[in-house]
Amino acid sequence: MTPYSLRLSTRPLLFVLLALVTLATGCRTSGSADEVDPRDQYVGTYDGGYQASTLVNNSRESNRENGTVSIAVTKTQVANQLYFTITFNGSTKQTLTAELNGSAFTIIDKQTESFIYDGQSIEGTYKASGQFTDNVLALNTVVENLDSGITVTRRGSITGTKK
Repeated sequence: MTPYSLRLSTRPLLFVLLALVTLATGCRTSGSADEVDPRDQYVGTYDGGYQASTLVNNSRESNRENGTVSIAVTKTQVANQLYFTITFNGSTKQTLTAELNGSAFTIIDKQTESFIYDGQSIEGTYKASGQFTDNVLALNTVVENLDSGITVTRRGSITGTKK
């Protein structure tokens, strides 16, 4: 047996082993079944209450309102968004889209809202954001209108506990 014959017979074996190791470590799938959608922890129904107050020039509070609320949270087709279907006092319903950033969220699909102040309907700019904490959903809303130097603001607070 010559030294070259041993070296030639191990070369194909090493090539096959190297190819197998490369294939075994290189075949990973993206989007595996083990990945968890972070929105799943927030999906469900939350029951609680709401409060709303109207302020003129950020002071004098009036038109205080409160009641019950139920919020059904479901996933949208977009990876970082949820739908909130909110039912106020068992009757008035609205659906909003929230964009998640960790456990915090911002309502993204509503820009204006109307409310009644001193017998008049006032249209204002709507902004809302909130957070999920320990099975509790908290949402704060602000609707603001500036007319003739007077700012009329409607501030709302919604809190619900997951069933």
